[in-house]
Amino acid sequence: MRQLQERHFSLFRTLADHCSFLTRRQIERIWTLPTNTTNKELLWLVSQKYLRRRRRGDTFGHFQTPVYYLGELGWQVIGQASDRYRRYRVQVERRAGRGLEHTLWIYDVILKFLSGTPVKRIIGSEDRLWQETIGLGIIPDAWIQCAGGEAFIEIDRATEHPIVVRQKLDAYTAFKGSGHYKSLFPGCGFKVLFFTTTEMRIESLERIAPSDDIWFCTMPEFLREPLDHAHWFALRGFYALSDLGKKEM
Repeated sequence: MRQLQERHFSLFRTLADHCSFLTRRQIERIWTLPTNTTNKELLWLVSQKYLRRRRRGDTFGHFQTPVYYLGELGWQVIGQASDRYRRYRVQVERRAGRGLEHTLWIYDVILKFLSGTPVKRIIGSEDRLWQETIGLGIIPDAWIQCAGGEAFIEIDRATEHPIVVRQKLDAYTAFKGSGHYKSLFPGCGFKVLFFTTTEMRIESLERIAPSDDIWFCTMPEFLREPLDHAHWFALRGFYALSDLGKKEM
């Protein structure tokens, strides 16, 4: 009789704790298995009700590449409370299709961190903390605390006008200046890692960046290069993630 392996449990925990749903490509990256092997594994997990899948209806190409999320049995085998499963499932199934791609970009970033460095804490955009009156004025895509330091995560798919982006970046700068960040995350560094589409887009956004606390990178380069590659553009030069924890001069 076929049994669950450690890679299956690892996927279930990732789906429960950090990424509510993932594509086959993302799961393949976690498992580091060939595509055909990953497909066979996913088919078995779905057939045994450890996983479920949802079609993406925003484009035909996306319809052909479903997202996978925990089935009731997968939820149970990692010790999740059974009365919380329905809420989790409904949230995945009712999520608007047009927002899935943005969320999957966020999950790309989270997965890269999880696989490349010890991660102490991740606060996602749906956490109640951001719904409270904390003085930020916007909802971040995520906040992450890893071995190198701490940073907000912002995803930009080049769908917003630079004026809108400037307002968002100004909100972050004001949040730091107000002292609210320091009181909310005592002893933590402050940076915003801004992921976008192209270097041309970065050039246009660097001109409106209000401080050196905003670091820019293209998503393709971030996913391609080692996690600590010095590819972060900022007002004063290039940085690597190892620079996150350095004290400001």
